[in-house]
Amino acid sequence: MVAVLILAAFAPFALALPYQLAESDSTRISGGSNATIREIPYIVQINVDGSKTSDCDASIISRLWVVSAAHCLSRMRAANVSIRAGTDKFMRGGVVIRASNIYVHPSYSNITQDYDIGLIRLASPLTIGPNIASITLATKKPAVGASAVVSGWGDLDSTSETIPTQLQKVALPVVSDLECPPVYTPRMICAGYRNGSRSPCYVSVPCSKDLL
Repeated sequence: MVAVLILAAFAPFALALPYQLAESDSTRISGGSNATIREIPYIVQINVDGSKTSDCDASIISRLWVVSAAHCLSRMRAANVSIRAGTDKFMRGGVVIRASNIYVHPSYSNITQDYDIGLIRLASPLTIGPNIASITLATKKPAVGASAVVSGWGDLDSTSETIPTQLQKVALPVVSDLECPPVYTPRMICAGYRNGSRSPCYVSVPCSKDLL
């Protein structure tokens, strides 16, 4: 079973990655396809010191806030961080806005990955339009079998460190809690395929109402 981290802005449900996953696999999206920013206008890249040195992306939840994973943000200082919004190209186009503050969930555990969620407050507001929009968060746990669409610019496979120039997306079915590893907590759900044919490894996105 493969899983991803689906974050719902400090809400009760998150989809977490099994902790035994190798570190080298932690930023990979395999078996996906190209996506456009108009399909996924809420995604943003996280830049550190002006370059995409972060392995993490984030999602817009309002004009001044984006949500990502605590395991990403806990290593960052707001003074060094900016986000790039409104583009499906890696490190090109869109708009760049500095971060003013970073907040990590106070109960986050880097051992269990529980409460793996954090927020970035932007120094200036985003301008909402066709290429920049907030995601609508879910209000309840997605049903088993619902399709979870995960997106990002992670490595395309486990044998190379090739970063795609175009935004990628992959769809995974939500899986019953009974089929998930015992390390999952009550705040987690899991999704994926047993054969690992499609896999977003450690990608963080909000849980959209479109999953329901």
